[in-house]
Amino acid sequence: MPTRTKSGFALLIRTDSLFRVLDWPASDAGHLQVIRAACDCDHFDAIRITDNLTMWLDDEGLLNGAPYNPGATLLYAQHHPLHQPYHGHALFTGGADAEGNTLGLTDHELTDLVEQHLAPTVIPRQRTGN
Repeated sequence: MPTRTKSGFALLIRTDSLFRVLDWPASDAGHLQVIRAACDCDHFDAIRITDNLTMWLDDEGLLNGAPYNPGATLLYAQHHPLHQPYHGHALFTGGADAEGNTLGLTDHELTDLVEQHLAPTVIPRQRTGN
C-alpha cells in the first residue's frame, strides 16, 4: 500500500469533460487556494466518496447556473447511488489524515481515477412502470 502524505496530486474534471492533474500542496494553507482556483468559486463543498477519495465542487454551482458536470457525476455514480447531478468544475483529492487534513491522491489513485474518467460508464436509472 502506498504511503499517505499530505502532498500528492489532485484531479480536476471540468464541465466540458477535460481533465487536468494538479499538484496538491503539502501545506493546509495552500489547499483552499487550489480548491477555489480549480473549482472557480468562493464557496465549496467536500463530498466524501470513499475513505481515500473526496470530491470538491462549487457549493452554489446549481444555483448560479454552472454547467452540468458529466464526468464528476459519473465518477460519483461508480461509488454510490446517484441522488443528484453535479454542476461546476470538480476537484478530486485523497481522504483525510487522523487530524482531518486533506491528503493528495497517490500515483496509483490518480491513475485509477483517470482510467475511470476515460472509460465509458452508464449511470443506472430508476425503473419506471412503463
